Amino acid sequence: MNWKNGFKSKLKYPFSLDNQSGPAYLKVATLPTLAAGFTLRPGGFSCGHFASANMSYLVGDQDEMVARNRRALLQSAGENVFPSLVTVRQVHGNRCLTVTDRDPEKLAQLAQIGADALLTNQPGVLLGVLTADCLPLIMIGRNRRAVAVVHVGWRGLEQSIGVVAVTELVRRFAVAVETLQVYAGPAIGSCCFQVGSEVVDRFRRHSILDGVDGWCQERPSGYYIDLLSIQRAQLLAAGVAKENFHVVDICTHCHDFCFSYRRDHAITGRQLAFVGFKETT
Repeated sequence: MNWKNGFKSKLKYPFSLDNQSGPAYLKVATLPTLAAGFTLRPGGFSCGHFASANMSYLVGDQDEMVARNRRALLQSAGENVFPSLVTVRQVHGNRCLTVTDRDPEKLAQLAQIGADALLTNQPGVLLGVLTADCLPLIMIGRNRRAVAVVHVGWRGLEQSIGVVAVTELVRRFAVAVETLQVYAGPAIGSCCFQVGSEVVDRFRRHSILDGVDGWCQERPSGYYIDLLSIQRAQLLAAGVAKENFHVVDICTHCHDFCFSYRRDHAITGRQLAFVGFKETT
């Protein structure tokens, strides 16, 4: 994959490419006490359809390869301060799970729980969600020690999963919404995300999209929706400041340095969006 040619020049602050060791990822510029980013496809150990930095155990890849990919990311991004990565069973809904326990055995058990957003205020806990076209979000409360990571498919978006995650950060950790930083990672773009009229009709019922240009386009081949545009409208209406919503405008379907469920006909790996507080001494 000749994916790096011209790639770095397209990135703007607060995103930068880290591919020095282990899985390549888009690093989010945050406080030194935080680790946050979005992995890409290169730099891992998986083979075949899952080459190379697949982060999911649930797609048919060898568990050993996935474990190696995750360990390499923890070493690279976490600088050996995170004992494990916390993920859940994503269900395309709007359930948020708050992680308050740091016991490794209890954290491992969370992989069986159905949810699409993870929140924590605990140092040493690295949260992650898996995507391969869906929109990943990282949320960071600047004035409070609280973070979240969110998996946003069209079903979750229609159920306002991003807004639910913001509400939980405010309610549980007293995060001031106007200071909340939100980072949106690579996802399928409106250039490629074709849907049926029934999906469009579901979003048309949301008055929040009245007057929002470009969230849906009708072309000769059908309807295309913009996940990012809809998510932005929802979060800004919830109080997130426009200048605090940061976007990596990369279509996973268009670029082979990303896994894409649609492009690869459902047989593919998963990227990881991750965030966590580092242990401080």
